[in-house]
Amino acid sequence: MTQKIIILFAIFFFLSCSENDNSKRLKQNTVVAHMLSEPDGLHPFNNNSVMRSEIFAYTQRTLLQLDIETLEYIPTLLKELPSSSEDNKTFYFELKENVKWDDGSILTAKDVVFSTKIMLCHLTNNAQIRPVYSSVIKSVDLDPDNPFKFSMTAQDIKWTAKSIMGGIYIQQKNHWDPQGIFDNITFDQILNKSFEETQQIANWFNNFNDAKNGFEVKNLKGLGPYEVSEWETEQYITLTKKKDWWGSNEKSIYNNSFPEKIIYRVIKESASAYLALKKQDLDVTTNLGTLDLMKLQERDYFNKNYDSDFKDRYGISYIGLNMKPDGTNHKPFFVDKKVRRAIAHLIPVNEIIDFVMFGHATRQAANISPLKKTYNDTLKLIELDIEKANKLLDEAGWIDTDGDNIRDKIINGVKTPFKFKFSYMQSPTSTEIVLIMKESMYKAGIVAEPAGMDFNLFYKNAADHKFDAMLAGWGSSAAYSNPMQLWHTTSWVNKGSNFCGFGDAESDALIEEANNTLDYETHRNALLKLQARIYEDQPYVFLYCSKRKFAIHKRFNNRDMFFERPGVLLNNLELN
Repeated sequence: MTQKIIILFAIFFFLSCSENDNSKRLKQNTVVAHMLSEPDGLHPFNNNSVMRSEIFAYTQRTLLQLDIETLEYIPTLLKELPSSSEDNKTFYFELKENVKWDDGSILTAKDVVFSTKIMLCHLTNNAQIRPVYSSVIKSVDLDPDNPFKFSMTAQDIKWTAKSIMGGIYIQQKNHWDPQGIFDNITFDQILNKSFEETQQIANWFNNFNDAKNGFEVKNLKGLGPYEVSEWETEQYITLTKKKDWWGSNEKSIYNNSFPEKIIYRVIKESASAYLALKKQDLDVTTNLGTLDLMKLQERDYFNKNYDSDFKDRYGISYIGLNMKPDGTNHKPFFVDKKVRRAIAHLIPVNEIIDFVMFGHATRQAANISPLKKTYNDTLKLIELDIEKANKLLDEAGWIDTDGDNIRDKIINGVKTPFKFKFSYMQSPTSTEIVLIMKESMYKAGIVAEPAGMDFNLFYKNAADHKFDAMLAGWGSSAAYSNPMQLWHTTSWVNKGSNFCGFGDAESDALIEEANNTLDYETHRNALLKLQARIYEDQPYVFLYCSKRKFAIHKRFNNRDMFFERPGVLLNNLELN
């Protein structure tokens, strides 16, 4: 009897402590936010994940940004939006004069010039994003009479010229280049891949590109209201509010810094995030599984503590097919567009939306979001049609010659069964989707072998073109998504984000036509034609855009939900 009493007391004590700890946490001015996976790094130029961009919204600053409410560009570090010359090739900027770095020094145009040079230089490990800038910017020039003024000259008339400078995270010149190595290197030299590289420059870039600059807390500095104070791998990243931050007196939803801390908790499994929300261990998520959020919305206790919703967003889920494999480690399964179209006919997209996404996703047929006016709505969705897929595979020479229900083909004199590695970022939902696709493809004699992996390995393999097919997605924005990054041939050659090897002179010309104009109809028509070309060549099987899943704790005010990323402004959540 005594032993039972002791056990009951221990359980009661444990539960009481847990409740007290949670009650104490809920009174703290700290936002605990959910993230599915760590960023690939927080290097100011070299990393490229969605989570990096979200964290940078609070730790870094750009000259301009897209207003999450109006979807128009607004000045961030500038006094006003830039003006332009009569020929629309030169743009004039003026910085605010009160912007300070963490060491108290003032932001000047020299920092902007330095940051731009590093973004454009081919020695920076940023091939995935560099062409977006190097195809537009010719030079940035200081005003000799005013340290806060500068001008940017474009290489030609460009659709993105006025806003292109707004995408660079401005870095402190004196921190990264205290010796002034880049002072006497011109933009002509920077943009010339064959410029003479001294040992001093080589050493500087070796240090700058070092992975430690994306992971060591002391190196993760920026102009935002928060700084990274802790990073426990695979567990959490903590952002701490800066004292005496330069923008604290500027009243805006972007300059507010109400929470003392923002803690990103890495929770890869939706079931674990579900339990964390039940216990109120999370304040914000936009990454919960669809079914888990639907279940929570049926519970009174959850609705009492959280606001939640499903909202449209920009983005796309897709299957990427390697059009230019090495032929050795990755066989030429998908070099024929008939095969790629057959794969599209074998994917039960509607079934996945109904039974995995529970209807909370929207199909699209092209690389541009249907939410945008430049979406090509003449392109028809490719429906599940196994008979049509079988016909296309037969025409492409993939036949089951030995009756084992697996198609095969002679490639370089060797009988090759149609068995390919299907890469994806591992999660229960992604695994379920891949297995549905695998089953459907097997009906046509194709074997997809699931290969789940973490984000870093997945992304590296994609950039190195070391994959057969992959299930992936791109986050997007209301802003113009320059197709140069994903679809231009240079972005495949330079190991940018054209993972599949799409494109030729014709498609490149359409990208350049869309970019090299200020006429809206010319711009739009080029994008419509590019979408049609991508649709025809089928480097991607376009799937759907899942709705963003929101849950925000009611202990905070300003619980606004946006379909523009990141969906929630964590810095604007005010403890009530």
